[in-house]
Amino acid sequence: MSRLEEILAIYKESLKSFEDLNVEAVDVSVPDVPKDVPTKEIELVDEPQEGDVIEIFPSPDGLEMVFLVFRIYANGYVELLPVSRFIEFATPEDVLVYMGGEPFIVQTDLGFEVPLENFSKRFGNRRVLRIARLTPDQMTEVDDVYEGRKKGAGGMYGGPKEEFKEIESRRYFNLFATMIAEEESYMDLSAFFERHKEYALVAGEEEKTWGRKKDIRWFYDRESERLILIPSRRLVGMEKRIILEAEGERMILFEGKLPKKIELSLSSKSYNCSLLERTLKVEDV
Repeated sequence: MSRLEEILAIYKESLKSFEDLNVEAVDVSVPDVPKDVPTKEIELVDEPQEGDVIEIFPSPDGLEMVFLVFRIYANGYVELLPVSRFIEFATPEDVLVYMGGEPFIVQTDLGFEVPLENFSKRFGNRRVLRIARLTPDQMTEVDDVYEGRKKGAGGMYGGPKEEFKEIESRRYFNLFATMIAEEESYMDLSAFFERHKEYALVAGEEEKTWGRKKDIRWFYDRESERLILIPSRRLVGMEKRIILEAEGERMILFEGKLPKKIELSLSSKSYNCSLLERTLKVEDV
C-alpha cells in the first residue's frame, strides 16, 4: 500500500468516527511553518466576513467540516470553499495555508454558495464557529488559484487524490442538499401558518412560546426560529405521524419512529401558538 493509500484509509476511517479514530500514525512530511501565520480564535458567527474560516459544529459526519468565507456577493450570497487538514491530497487547485501553526488546504474546486440572510441559521441546529481568519496575502493567493492565474500547492489528480476529491464533493453536496431541504421546510411551514391566520390570538393576548397538546409538548425558540416538538416518553420509538390539520388542509411535520426531540424551522413572524393548540395531532402511521 502506498503512502497516499494509507492516508486515504485514515481519512475514510475518520469519517466513520473521528473521535474514536484508532489507526497508526503515518509518517508524513509537512512544510516548515512560515512566520506571521494567523492564530485560531474560536467564536460564534453572526455576520460572516470574507477571510473568515468557519467550522460547522457538530459535523454532519464524523470529520470536522471547515470552510473559508471566500466571497460575499452583492446579490446576497456567500461563497464557501472547503478547508481540509489532509494536505497530502493537494492538487493544482488547492492552496496551502497555515492556521495556528497547522497546515490546511483550501479546495477552490469544491465551493458552493449560501444565502447571506440568516447565515448562521442555514445549517439547522448546528453552530457556526469562526476558528481563524486568513491574512490578505493568503486571500490573494486563494483568489489567484481560484481564477487560474497560478497553480496551487499540489500535484496532478489521479489515484487516491481523485477518490479523496470524490468523497469530499459528496460530503459538501450532502450538506448543501440538507440546507435546501431545510429552507423548503422553513418556507412551507411558515406559509401554512400564514394561510391560517384566523387562529391568531386576539389583540392584547400573550403569545406563548410553549404549550402541550395531548402527548406532544412544544417550545418555540424565537432567536433561532425553531419549533421544538417533544413527544411523551410512551410515544418515543413508536411509528407515528405528527400533523397540522386546518380547514381540510393537512401538513405532515414528522412521520416514522418518534425521536425524543423534533426540530423544525419556522419564521418568528408566522409562529402562532393558537394554531398549534387547535390543529396539532398525532396519529398512527
